[in-house]
Amino acid sequence: MMRGAFTAALTAALGLGVAAHARAGATVSIVNGNAAGLGFNDPAPRAPIGGNAGTTLGEQRLIAFQRAADLWGAAIDSAVPIRILATFDAQVCTATSATLGSAGSRFLYANFEKTGLYPGPVLMNTWHGGALADKRAGFEIDPFEADGVTPRADIRARFNSLLNGNPACLGGRQWYLGLDRNHGADIDLITVLLHEFSHGLGFQQFASVTTGAQIPSGAGVPLTDVFGVHIFDNTQQKYWNQMSDAERAASAKNPGAVVFDGTAVNAAVPLVLPGAPALFVTAPAAIAGTLAVGTASFGAKLTSAGVSSGVVVALDAANAAGPSTSDACTAITNTGAVAGRIALVDRGTCGFVVKVKNAQDAGAVGVIVADNVAGAVAGMGGFDLSITIPAVRITLANGNAIKAKLGASVLVSATIAINPAVHAGSDATGHALLYTPATVAPGSTISHWDTSAYPNQLMEPFNNDDLTHSVKPPEDLTLPLLGDIGWFADGDVDGLADSLDQCPASDRRSIVIVDGENTGVANPMFTNGCTIADLVLAEAAGAKNHGKFVSGVAHLLNVLRDAGIISGAEKGRIQSAAAHSSLP
Repeated sequence: MMRGAFTAALTAALGLGVAAHARAGATVSIVNGNAAGLGFNDPAPRAPIGGNAGTTLGEQRLIAFQRAADLWGAAIDSAVPIRILATFDAQVCTATSATLGSAGSRFLYANFEKTGLYPGPVLMNTWHGGALADKRAGFEIDPFEADGVTPRADIRARFNSLLNGNPACLGGRQWYLGLDRNHGADIDLITVLLHEFSHGLGFQQFASVTTGAQIPSGAGVPLTDVFGVHIFDNTQQKYWNQMSDAERAASAKNPGAVVFDGTAVNAAVPLVLPGAPALFVTAPAAIAGTLAVGTASFGAKLTSAGVSSGVVVALDAANAAGPSTSDACTAITNTGAVAGRIALVDRGTCGFVVKVKNAQDAGAVGVIVADNVAGAVAGMGGFDLSITIPAVRITLANGNAIKAKLGASVLVSATIAINPAVHAGSDATGHALLYTPATVAPGSTISHWDTSAYPNQLMEPFNNDDLTHSVKPPEDLTLPLLGDIGWFADGDVDGLADSLDQCPASDRRSIVIVDGENTGVANPMFTNGCTIADLVLAEAAGAKNHGKFVSGVAHLLNVLRDAGIISGAEKGRIQSAAAHSSLP
């Protein structure tokens, strides 16, 4: 089989050998753009935290940045190093809102050249971000900055230095610089870094979300981009690259109707978005049904099996901590009724974490938080690792309907669970929804997943406390999307996608080495992704004994010699090394 594949490869153009050892992943490095004493160079002393061994604020920031870079380096494959020019500096921050950070590709390329087995552009006349273009070209397209000496950075990242315990900035919340996700009430820097670096790797489209205008080429011709060709509007029944500027502008503010249509993402949706959070009210019949719910960023994750029990209003004292007797802002007083049941509490005064923890302490197996104002369902923020029960939020109207039955001494039974019939964050056909709020949000619209996704996704427009550091299934859809826009898996980084590569873990050393013996013969890469060394090893894998292996290598080398790939003397050196080896 290997001989047949190799012979077929010889009938095509032979690829050039690459003098490098096989390796997986990519090298992603941080370029410190801060001046002395600032940002990454801030000398303020800090005690090591959460696996971050830095002893100054600046050092800990840089270690966290490199950890996020390394996580991405392990997730993608590229033979071309990826450089991120990064700074910490003052950005917008008030007591209630802040710009956490931003990142994006510094350069766009279309119709670029390629080398060897590298595939080149995904599509012609289509913009690619710099890191993606370099990966597909097989070389650094623009290797230097304007000075002609400094290696060029592919991605620009800026992060807010004001999140450092300042009460005027998010009420004193700060960056958590540990590497272990134990961020408590603070903001996990690595999670936000993974999000922003993803934009720089290509999780962004480049047409204006306000006018729909596309970026023109040097010749003045507007071009689509590798992200935009996958954006589909269910209302217009068009992809963004098929639309006029006005149609794209309208699509950018078409809530719940714009999806990303990519093979890898479509396949991953059922795994990553297993269903929609729901409250199944099973009794009494008058209010039975499936209610939409908002989920909590804390507590147990919802499952398809769910938590089932009777529903009981949890009562507490009416006091300064919470003026209602059903807001659960203080210790629950009817613990006998609540224990083993799903507690129903009202939103208001104290935080969601306080309410759910008080109900859990009273023995509740789950919590329903009824809203105190009319409106659509919404999620519940907060962080408390000690909460181990599920909690959901329902509308004011649904809360009142349940309370009305409870008030009539009727048993209300319910299940907090996942509804597997619906994938939260996708449309009716199972395509992942993009974020298209009715009012355009520059920087967020289109280039993020919709906020309806469950579980929360890394590339939603807002940071969520329950995110992991994973960028791939079963936790996350980010890596599949990057695959759809052109980041193909290439374990031996030879330029040929693993799905096409007949030797996906190729021996790419420049010289043929057989069982440790250096033959001195060049080791070229062929168009099927195999080298001479790979083909020799394939003979060993298929041979019953050493004699059969040596015989098979002799036949292989005759084919190579007759094709003019090696000389007779080179054939002799490889054959001699095979004979000396202990293979198979």
